Amino acid sequence: MTLESPTRINNFFAVLENPSFSQLGVLWRKIRSAIKFIPIHSLVLIYRTLSAADVTFHLYLIPNDHSLRKAIEKEEMKWKSKHVPKPPQTDPLYFGSRYQVSGPSDLEITPTQLHFCYRSPVEQQSYIEIYTREMEKEIRLHVNGQDDGSLVWEALVRPGDVSLSALTLTGAAFVVKHRRQLRDRMGQIQPVLVCLREAQLLSSEEEEEVRSERTSRMRHEALLQLVERKGAQTQEDLYQTLRETDPYLVQDLEQSS
Repeated sequence: MTLESPTRINNFFAVLENPSFSQLGVLWRKIRSAIKFIPIHSLVLIYRTLSAADVTFHLYLIPNDHSLRKAIEKEEMKWKSKHVPKPPQTDPLYFGSRYQVSGPSDLEITPTQLHFCYRSPVEQQSYIEIYTREMEKEIRLHVNGQDDGSLVWEALVRPGDVSLSALTLTGAAFVVKHRRQLRDRMGQIQPVLVCLREAQLLSSEEEEEVRSERTSRMRHEALLQLVERKGAQTQEDLYQTLRETDPYLVQDLEQSS
């Protein structure tokens, strides 16, 4: 353990510029990826690729690692893809194992299986492409272990989940449409403020203004008003922040639309 001297200190946070953190965390990822008997908390992510033919999905099977999710999101943005919100958690998986993806017979799934391993965020992440000419009815997707056939994840994808009108709803439109629910149902506001401040979307004074409200509902209202004053881009940034800090709320609101 080492102690770092902060660059500056605020009432609610400290700033550490150019920290000299240990590489042990990175090393541990590499070691863990080589040990095949340790169960790994993992995620399935689905994107609809709007630049591809007809209805095309990319399905990723990855360790639950924030840096990997961000790398995939950045790569999918190049293909004008939209995330399809489905419960992402799988049963614990094991590095070195293979997992089979299956669905209705009219789907074209290429390849049908993935080798589960850790890839650095700077590397290309493996995915499975799922194609159908048109999506008139719901499809149920499964991920099973190749060795024992055990079900580790499943999801029901409905036509409304992947319609262009649903997927192209901007973050700004989401915040406007669900403003009342966000005011009443947002969870802890601290992680949201931290993300917005780190992205330089809020000043220290504006953050203090939100924190000074007496109740959580009033703090939520103050944040929403502040974001509205800053315009559509900041509303979009708030939406992206909520997807990270409160994903289940965003998912519930999107599915209720």
